[in-house]
Amino acid sequence: MDYSKLSRALEPSATLQLTAKAGELKRQGRDIVSLSAGQPDFPTPRAAVEAARTAMEKGHTGYTPTPGIPELREAVALATGRRRGMKFGPSNVLVSCGAKHALANLLLAAVDPGDKVLIQRPYWVSYPEMVKLAGGIPVCAAGEAPLLSGDDILAAARDGAKGVILNSPSNPTGLVYPADRMREVAEAILGAGMWVISDDIYEDLVYLEGGAPHVLDSVPDLAARTAIVSGVSKTYSMTGWRIGWGVAPDGWTRMAGRIQEHMTSNATSIAQWASLAVVAGGAEEERLSMHSSFMRRRDMICEILRGTSALDFRRPEGAFYVFPSIRGLDGTSARFCEELLEAEGLAIIPGSAFGAEGFVRLSFAASDGDIKEGVRRLQRFIGRGVPG
Repeated sequence: MDYSKLSRALEPSATLQLTAKAGELKRQGRDIVSLSAGQPDFPTPRAAVEAARTAMEKGHTGYTPTPGIPELREAVALATGRRRGMKFGPSNVLVSCGAKHALANLLLAAVDPGDKVLIQRPYWVSYPEMVKLAGGIPVCAAGEAPLLSGDDILAAARDGAKGVILNSPSNPTGLVYPADRMREVAEAILGAGMWVISDDIYEDLVYLEGGAPHVLDSVPDLAARTAIVSGVSKTYSMTGWRIGWGVAPDGWTRMAGRIQEHMTSNATSIAQWASLAVVAGGAEEERLSMHSSFMRRRDMICEILRGTSALDFRRPEGAFYVFPSIRGLDGTSARFCEELLEAEGLAIIPGSAFGAEGFVRLSFAASDGDIKEGVRRLQRFIGRGVPG
């Protein structure tokens, strides 16, 4: 069978593939430590579980409106409005099967074939592939800086870019745009007439006072061309429930919803009711506890990594990843990670998956014991000489 050019042009998700390989080795009896996961290792809050149980008992198990149940859309609109100091309504919200699905819907609604879309590098692995799926062309800034600048925006606009995807805190670096840089970027986007999708899935996992500066905080006039993406996966340890959303001008959500109608219809009804419970404030104790644990783990893994002279890294300000450079070592990042997994049973993600050769991503969404043992194995692997 001849498969489509589009499907053949897509790169597989390195994060999912390596995590799956580590899981398979573990099932075969290998002693595997994984610092590759992009999901919290905590249980889903009780409020969500109870809400799901109640929804099933009440028979809320059928189709819902494509954009989501009204109650959840209203709760998301209110929560996003409070966070951004703006007014949003249910018509501005499209509930999807995870934040990844929300991103794909919004891109499909905004990108025409051949449109260029600027993404920051290092980027989350799915950004360029989603742009390709929409028929667009993903482009990155010329330099190696991990955060975009106003000049990057204007240069991309001159080259024909129609939109930009921002991610702060970032996966894979954990970096946050400083307020002055975000204002510079937001003003450049506004001046260039571009649209912007702000991937805020890690918005509640910020370790700085005052949270992460946002394009809409800096330039509220950009709201007419801004889509915000978030969900319950990272904040509430609900990755498998698959509930995310886009908050955008109602025309954008309407077009994205039309696409969703023909792809998945609605997100799972039961999971929507579970998500409503936490978005409405029913899991604040668990949310704060998880945040505190991640911040402590961040400090712990950074302290341990400082003892490895071969690794240079910037202290993450959010999310749950560290992204050290291995440029002083031989070989590609993919080969480094493959040999590390085989030799030491440690799974981490190569920077090449994020468009940043010479780096690796370590997740600290793991137990204290796994973090300590994982870094010990990494140090041992480096210490005995990495095969070239």
